[in-house]
Amino acid sequence: MDDHGQSDRGQLLIGMACLLMAALIAGAQFGILPAEEGAFFAPPPVITALWIGLLAGAVLFLLPQGSPAALKAGLGFLVLCLVAIVCNWSAFAPEVTYTSSTTVSAFIGGFTTTREDPVGGRIVFGLVAVVVDLILIGGIVYAAQQALRRLRG
Repeated sequence: MDDHGQSDRGQLLIGMACLLMAALIAGAQFGILPAEEGAFFAPPPVITALWIGLLAGAVLFLLPQGSPAALKAGLGFLVLCLVAIVCNWSAFAPEVTYTSSTTVSAFIGGFTTTREDPVGGRIVFGLVAVVVDLILIGGIVYAAQQALRRLRG
């Protein structure tokens, strides 16, 4: 069995999924696709960071295998920066409240419960934001060290 072909198909599938999500979010943001009033709970720069990050991720997954490493690294860095923007805003922006709803259906009826969760969403996004921030800081420090080594010869 050819694992390389499956890997290529997997990358193509992920890349196309990222591209579709980016197109849907950008289309709704610019009014090309219908969206409910107030569908976006984040400010426009955060929504833009989201769909541009998805678009850059799609390009990263769809790049040919022989693409320059610097291009891949640059796109990866851009994706991490944009993920950091979205996650940091989601975790630490003032007055953000998350709601969750649960629906239970039965043959004779059902019910839906909705509750606000002022902490749960912040914890999840906060953990991801801290991890992404640490990866970015580590990457920047590493790149600076490598650049200094090259300059020193």
